[in-house]
Amino acid sequence: MKIGIIGAGKVGVTLGKYLADAAGGQQEAAGPLDFQVLGFYSRTLESAASAAEFTGTQAYEHMNKLVEASDTLFVAVPDGAVAQVWDCIAKNRLSGKIICHFSGSLSSHVFSGIEQSGASGCSIHPMYAFSDKFTSCRQFHTARLTMEGGQEAVSVMKQLFEGLGHTVYTVRSEQKGKYHTAASLASNYMVGLFQISLRLLGECGFCEREAAELLGPLVLENAHAMLEKGPAEALTGPVERCDAETVKMHLNVLSGRTEEQIYRILGQELIAIAKQKNPERDYTALENIL
Repeated sequence: MKIGIIGAGKVGVTLGKYLADAAGGQQEAAGPLDFQVLGFYSRTLESAASAAEFTGTQAYEHMNKLVEASDTLFVAVPDGAVAQVWDCIAKNRLSGKIICHFSGSLSSHVFSGIEQSGASGCSIHPMYAFSDKFTSCRQFHTARLTMEGGQEAVSVMKQLFEGLGHTVYTVRSEQKGKYHTAASLASNYMVGLFQISLRLLGECGFCEREAAELLGPLVLENAHAMLEKGPAEALTGPVERCDAETVKMHLNVLSGRTEEQIYRILGQELIAIAKQKNPERDYTALENIL
């Protein structure tokens, strides 16, 4: 398998480095497929060259040259550019090739008319935070992946990544939107909640470093508890205790701010979880407050 990567951002470079390392000198971990990463094409040759140097591969000045040399193409570009890149790829001879993109929200249907080209397409979404193009590869072995698309493409890509030790799931194409919303809430929106907490502590006189140090153990312990025990068992705090006075105090602190709306909406979700944990407890008063 000869893999060409279109896009030299965080996802493309992470995948390129991870797979190039697995293919070169780590064959025991590379699984049953024989593969190599040929190199990168990007909007600028400078970006492709930087990615190629980091991964020990080649920079391609022209997309068509990379498409011609590869039997598997990774389209690692922003969601809004996937269809445009596909239109460019589709002008080439693609019979027998596999085309993959890595958007969590788009399905493989973005590869319009791929059946007529003789290629097979799929979407692959690593449930993973790509924070930096030059360091995210270090922990990528922990990522779980979700795939959907053409039978051949999914089968080959599943074999590749399972051979590298990953757990791979499949999802229906019509559920990609809901799937990606779930991922965003669990990742990006938690960052937003953390930022709100930092801001409130900043208003108490803590600098950002001090606020982060205070919250760090709480955030980590909560995350571990949720993953190990589930939301109901992990839930603590005034909502779970049905501590109406403390909740009222919180709302008074946030009165008139956007954070008050967030607190009320999430508080109602917490009540539903608390009821699972404490079915004997009456949360009516708290429901009325929120």
